[in-house]
Amino acid sequence: MEFGYIVDSHEDIAWNVVALGRDFTRRVSKCQEDVSLTQKAGQRLLSLPDLLEAGVRLVVGTIYLLPERAASSAEIEGLMCYHTPAEAYAQGQMQLNFYRTLAAQNEQVVLICSATELDKFLANVTLEPARLGIIISMEGADPLTEPEQLAGWVAQGLRLVGPAWHGTRYCGGTDEPGPLTPAGYRLLAEMERLGVILDLSHMAEESFYQALEAYNGTVLASHSNCRHFINTDRQLSDAMLSRLLERQAVIGVVLYNRFLTGREDATLEDVVRHISHICDLAGNTLSIGIGTDFDGGYGAELIPRPMQKVQDLYLLADELLRHRFSEEDVKNIFYRNWIRILRQGLAKF
Repeated sequence: MEFGYIVDSHEDIAWNVVALGRDFTRRVSKCQEDVSLTQKAGQRLLSLPDLLEAGVRLVVGTIYLLPERAASSAEIEGLMCYHTPAEAYAQGQMQLNFYRTLAAQNEQVVLICSATELDKFLANVTLEPARLGIIISMEGADPLTEPEQLAGWVAQGLRLVGPAWHGTRYCGGTDEPGPLTPAGYRLLAEMERLGVILDLSHMAEESFYQALEAYNGTVLASHSNCRHFINTDRQLSDAMLSRLLERQAVIGVVLYNRFLTGREDATLEDVVRHISHICDLAGNTLSIGIGTDFDGGYGAELIPRPMQKVQDLYLLADELLRHRFSEEDVKNIFYRNWIRILRQGLAKF
C-alpha cells in the first residue's frame, strides 16, 4: 500500500550530534564509527538522508541530557553528562542551538513552532524535494534551572516538555519513583500558561497521575509501550493508558526490543501486539503512533526483525495489514494521529 509518510514522535537527534559527535547530514552508510562508540550507543540508524529515504517527514527532536549518576550506574565512560543545573542548562542550550542552526543552514530541514507553520509544511509534505520537519522537545526538564525560565526556551522554539527521564528536580522518573515536587507543580503551571505540550513518557506513576490532575493542556506519551507485556515502571499500565485515552492523548510505540519483549530479540509482530493492545483499550486506532527512539542508547542491533535500518519502517505497514488493520488504520498510526494532536498542541503559537 501507499501509506503516505511517517511521523516519529521521539528522536534524540541533537544528543547524537552534540554528545556523540555524529554527523546528522551524512548518510549512515558513509560514516565509519569507532568501535567504542558503537559499543556505548549502538549501531547507528539515523541521518537526514536516511530518514527522508525512509519516508519520515516529521519528527519530534529532543533535547536529551545524561545525568552523571545514570552514567556512573550504567558504567558508561566518556560520554557528555551533567553534574549541576548550570551544566544541564548549558548542554541543553547547545542542543537547542543545534536544531536552530541545522534548520537555518539546510533547506531540507524545517523547524516547526506553530500550528500555522505545521499546516504550511504539510501542504507540500509529499512533494519533492523531500524535507524534514522538526518540532523541538525536552526529555527530562533539568536544563530548566527554574520553571520560570521556560518562557526563554519557548521563545527559542521549544514546544514540548517531558519533565522526567530518570528523576529530575521536578518529579520522579524511570527507576527513580516519586511525586511531583513543588517546582514540578510550578513547571506544569508555566507550561499550561505558555501552551507547551506535556510529554508523560518516563514519568513515575505517582507523578504521572498528579500531572494529569494539575495540567489541563495537551498531553501525550511520545515513546512508551505496554506494561501489560513488559512489567517495568518504564512502560504504561492499563490504568495509565486509560487515563491518557480519557484525555484524547496519543501514545508512541517504541521500536526497542527490550521494551517490546523484555529480551534482545523481537519481531514486528511484537510491535503489532503492543499497538493492538492500546487499540483494544481505546476501541479504535486514533490513539497510537510511532515513537521509535532510534539511536536513543541503542541501535540497529536491537530493533525488531526483519527490520535492519530506518528505511525498513514501511515493513510495519505490511505487518499491520497482515493483522487485519485497514489501510486507513495504518495511515492513522503512521502520521494522522500525531498530526492531529501536534496541531492541537501548537494552537497557542
